Amino acid sequence: MADEDGVYRSLELAAETVGDIVPTVFERYYRDCPDAAELMSHMDQHMQGRMLDEVLRLVMTENYADDDVYLNYEVKNHRLSYGVQNSMYPALFAAVQGTVRDALGARWSEEFESAWQHRLQSLLAEIEARAA
Repeated sequence: MADEDGVYRSLELAAETVGDIVPTVFERYYRDCPDAAELMSHMDQHMQGRMLDEVLRLVMTENYADDDVYLNYEVKNHRLSYGVQNSMYPALFAAVQGTVRDALGARWSEEFESAWQHRLQSLLAEIEARAA
C-alpha cells in the first residue's frame, strides 16, 4: 500500500517536512468550523493528538470492512455523547488535507489531490451511512 497510495505518500512527505501537523490541523479546523471549536473547547493538545491519530488511521485505510464495528460505535458515540453534527466531518477532513497540501507546497500533485478526494469521499460515505 505505502508505495502506491498517494494519501499515504503525501502524509509521509508532510511528516518529513513539517513534523507534527496536529496544531495546524486543529487551528484550521476551528477557524473553518466554529461550531466544532465550541464543541471541542475542552480538548487539550494531547486529546487532539489522539483524535487526529484515529482520523489519520482512517484516512490511510483503503477498505473499511475491518473497521465496521469501530465506525458504527464512533459515529453513534460522537453524535449522541458529544453532539457532533455530520457537517463537521467534511470540515475536519478538509483541514487535514489542506494542512498536508500546504506542507508539501510545490510537491503537491494531481495524483495526491485525486487520491485524497477519492479517499475522503469514501470515508465520508461510510460515516454518512452509519449516521443515517
